[in-house]
Amino acid sequence: MPAPRRYLIIAHRGASAYEPENTLRAFRRAIELGADMSELDVHLSKDGQLIVMHNATVDKTTNGRGAIKDLTLAELKRLDAGKGEPIPTLQEAIDLVRGQNGLYIELKAEGTPGPVVDLLRVNSFTARRQVIVGSFQPLLVQQVKELAPEIATSLLVEPVYPAEQLIALTKAVQADYVHLCWESRHLQPHKLLTPELLGALRAAGLGIVLWHEERPSELRLLRTLDVDGICSNTPDKL
Repeated sequence: MPAPRRYLIIAHRGASAYEPENTLRAFRRAIELGADMSELDVHLSKDGQLIVMHNATVDKTTNGRGAIKDLTLAELKRLDAGKGEPIPTLQEAIDLVRGQNGLYIELKAEGTPGPVVDLLRVNSFTARRQVIVGSFQPLLVQQVKELAPEIATSLLVEPVYPAEQLIALTKAVQADYVHLCWESRHLQPHKLLTPELLGALRAAGLGIVLWHEERPSELRLLRTLDVDGICSNTPDKL
């Protein structure tokens, strides 16, 4: 087996195996555990604030109910996101991690590219070591790159297509990274991520980020691959 290569350790929704996901507590724990970045998800509130949460509603991870787009920041801040943690804004996440690690921002909703770019620029938080902005929605990725060519972007895709298609999809939106996501498709991702696939992506000049994984047996194998980042709920295992 090849020796492990260096890659970004990306804490998925923060150190979410140990703390409530997408909270400042989870991002703080990720820093303590040595993560290079925390992955988080962004929506827009009713009053246009950038809210950190995975789902479009607050039902699953808080003691409230309703869609984020229908609630104001003040209403969202009254909710408990776990262990007494409030729902954070993107600005609060930036303030927490600045100078300690970076953010991998996944855009979840239409209308987020402009406000996210504006906020990152106002905070001088646009360097590649600080931030990557990605989405499953190609249009959102394309909009970020058109607004801010200096910001690194990624396209999240399931590697069920031939390498040529993955490359074409990623380059069509000018993304810097292809983020390979297999959760619903493959129980042994190391077999899916063949040398031929990864080699073709590299030859096309693309960076490679891997979907979150927690199984020690899989992590041992993923760590040997030529990739730029691996996501995990357990960043300390990477």
